[in-house]
Amino acid sequence: MRMPVFTKTIRFRLTFWYTVLLLLFGALFIIWLYMSVQQLTAQPPEPFWHMAEQGYSPREIFDLARNEQLELLRNYSLIGFAGLITIGGVGIYFLSRRMLKPVARVSSLAARISSTNLKERINYQGPEDEIKHLADTFDDMMGRLESTFESQKQFIQDASHELRTPIAIAQTNIEVAEMEGKATIKDYKRLLEVLKLSLERMNQLSDNLLLLSEGDQSQMKWSVVYTAALLSEVTTEASAKAAAAGVGLERGPESSEICVMGDTLRLKQALINLVDNAIKYNRTGGTVKLSARAEGSQVVLQVQDSGIGISKADQQRVFDRFYRVDKSRSRGGGGSGLGLAIVKKIVENHGGTISVESTPGEGSTFRIILPRHSPA
Repeated sequence: MRMPVFTKTIRFRLTFWYTVLLLLFGALFIIWLYMSVQQLTAQPPEPFWHMAEQGYSPREIFDLARNEQLELLRNYSLIGFAGLITIGGVGIYFLSRRMLKPVARVSSLAARISSTNLKERINYQGPEDEIKHLADTFDDMMGRLESTFESQKQFIQDASHELRTPIAIAQTNIEVAEMEGKATIKDYKRLLEVLKLSLERMNQLSDNLLLLSEGDQSQMKWSVVYTAALLSEVTTEASAKAAAAGVGLERGPESSEICVMGDTLRLKQALINLVDNAIKYNRTGGTVKLSARAEGSQVVLQVQDSGIGISKADQQRVFDRFYRVDKSRSRGGGGSGLGLAIVKKIVENHGGTISVESTPGEGSTFRIILPRHSPA
């Protein structure tokens, strides 16, 4: 027969052993009093026998003997009660110290934690009680902290690499111009153009990083956004790029009444990022289809393509910052690797979720799910 879960808790064990100790000491106390009473009532003390010879009545002798015995019994009771409190306090102290010993281990480990030492774990193997829960929660927290620090470290490294490329391009062109003794106005104009493009790229990267670092929605301009109008704008803006790549851009049937609450510019930015990727990783003659539909209290925005697809391993990381599915794309020729991370951030700021389904060689489907809004 399995014991109930609550019997493994420290509260239950402390209560149980405290009760056992109280009952044990109470029983010893009662035995002590019983033996004392037996000893006192066995026979009156010797002086009382001589009182009869001195003319005291039996009643007076009985009263004096009873008072003397009650005084002795009270003294015995006080001694026993003091001993009970002392022994009980010592017992409870060592019992609680033993049970709470893992807490000291948690405190000691926490004192050793630093940004360079996040791999230590308690790995407590005791019973499933509050201490076990505390230790497991602490280990989970340490795992999350370690992951966060590693992500932050990787983020800084990736951001540095991204900024290094336009800086290196600008610096190389400046050095070439300095070494060129017969540089013309045309050469300097070309240099200015290169510097302008490098600065624009760094500015765009800075804006993207700022968007990803925003922890709240204070910068968003909320309004009612109708999905039909939103998809129409996205299709119009992306049509030229799709035509240049030989990719067909389609829109699925949708209701003009479906709407959400959000920032129109941010939502359009998210969809354009998805459409840009769908075009970029497609094939000539392929298609990209945008659609929107209502599912109960939610709205599903979908971007489906017939491109090269994404492997299972890459699907787990496509929304990570600076992650590129196509490792062969250079930082100079490819994007910054922030597009899908920005999409995820925008969607989460709107209280939604994003997911991807893909089959390599067949295409990918990105789904954005947002809370549906019912206009008054």
